[in-house]
Amino acid sequence: MTRARLFCPAFNVLSRISVGTIERSAEWPIAALFGPIGSYATAAGPSACSNITSHLGSAKVISSEISLKYINSIEYYNTVQDSYKPSCIVYPKSSQDVSVALQAIRSADSRFAIKAGGHNPNTFYSSVDNGVLIDLSSLNAKSYDPETTLATYGPGGTFGDIYDYYVKYGRTVVGARLAGVGTGLALGGGMSYLSPQYGMACDSFRELEIVLPDGKIVTASNTSNPDLFFASRGGGGNAYGVVTKYTVQSRPAGNFYAGNVIYAFEQKDTVLEAIHNFIKYNTDPKASIIGTYEKIPTPDLNLNLDEITIMFLVYDGEDSGSAFSNFTSIPHLLNTLSTKTYPEVVNMPIPYSTEISRGANIFRVGVHRADTDEYKTAMDKWRDWAESNKSKYTLLSLDFQPVPKSLTDASKAQGGNAMQMPDGPWFWLNYLIQTPPLMSGPDYDAVHSSFRDMVASTSNAEGLPLFINDASHDQNPLSTFSTYTKLQEIKKKYDPDNFFADRTGGWSFA
Repeated sequence: MTRARLFCPAFNVLSRISVGTIERSAEWPIAALFGPIGSYATAAGPSACSNITSHLGSAKVISSEISLKYINSIEYYNTVQDSYKPSCIVYPKSSQDVSVALQAIRSADSRFAIKAGGHNPNTFYSSVDNGVLIDLSSLNAKSYDPETTLATYGPGGTFGDIYDYYVKYGRTVVGARLAGVGTGLALGGGMSYLSPQYGMACDSFRELEIVLPDGKIVTASNTSNPDLFFASRGGGGNAYGVVTKYTVQSRPAGNFYAGNVIYAFEQKDTVLEAIHNFIKYNTDPKASIIGTYEKIPTPDLNLNLDEITIMFLVYDGEDSGSAFSNFTSIPHLLNTLSTKTYPEVVNMPIPYSTEISRGANIFRVGVHRADTDEYKTAMDKWRDWAESNKSKYTLLSLDFQPVPKSLTDASKAQGGNAMQMPDGPWFWLNYLIQTPPLMSGPDYDAVHSSFRDMVASTSNAEGLPLFINDASHDQNPLSTFSTYTKLQEIKKKYDPDNFFADRTGGWSFA
């Protein structure tokens, strides 16, 4: 739900019902603006903040922890990260501002983080303690060219904002499945309800404006810095630089037939078989699903009230035919399928609420082929763990995310992405755990270690990539890509001194 989470991966209904292109040469040396690079220390953050303020002005830099804007910027999907206090928060209004900030950070040898939507739950991926937080929310310009049908948008805001803008043109973009998720999701791949037709969100990229670790502003496309463009399509977020503008292929968006079907515990296995059959046999690229199993730690009264199954069913068109009949024919508690606009689709089942979705959330991911029984193994182990650990979580979810052949074909037709996705059908499993807000220390570490081991006990399919949007840091998803060696070389080229690798969070290229 990158999950009201999706997400970047799936959702949690119970608790969340969760500039033109510029080229800058290297003739603007860092030392000329900020002096030589110093050693990292606790004073590095304030030093960087002072330098940034002197060049960008106090209106774009906030250091006061009691400022409402500061407080809003340090709220994250994973509330554990709310406790981290940046030395200052920078609000750039252009790619040049981002460049100035990065050069000041480099000069001071400070830690930093880049925040778009703040939905990645991994620590320090978009948060920082005693360093500089670059909040991209002001970079939210959007445009549409009816002649080329290309759309451009900045990294600020959420995909809900973006969908709302393009609906007036009868268009949309491939992005998150929940309105409240930020644009960084696309850099990790980005699964969409439109993906079976058009590939992952990153497959629709046509041009990216990127500020490199040395502050240089470049364009990445198939013809300009093509290696950087390749790596940025699903290869790990801000690993290679900071994207300050996206140019993407927009897609037609009329009415959709979509909704949730919710089932009681008694139907859990029947729905599971329907999900597996859809993953294995569905060939209609307009039909998209997510199957979500949710658990809350209710008392053990043998009433089976702790588990509920929620299907997210979306069809691009007003008549889904028999695409979802295997789900609607199963006895259910609620069926909200109806004609919807795309903004309504991504706000299922209720309008997205950041406050409802926030919690001590951690994602993990698995990947499995469609022609095995691993889906049953994963489900059994997940349920067994839930029963044995009822007091140690406030919410668990397990999300089935199909990758059909139509999706992998669409990706390849656009040049492929950093995953170079093997032919479908296969599927990703997203695991979410939300722990009690007061759990900390050894208890917190123990439950997450146990949860990690449970997920790892179901073997992932060889030759298939883990999904970055849903992965925990220690899973090192890049190492599962067939392109890993190539990505390491690209990383070394654009971040030769490991500035981003050493001074901000992100996926490992070691």
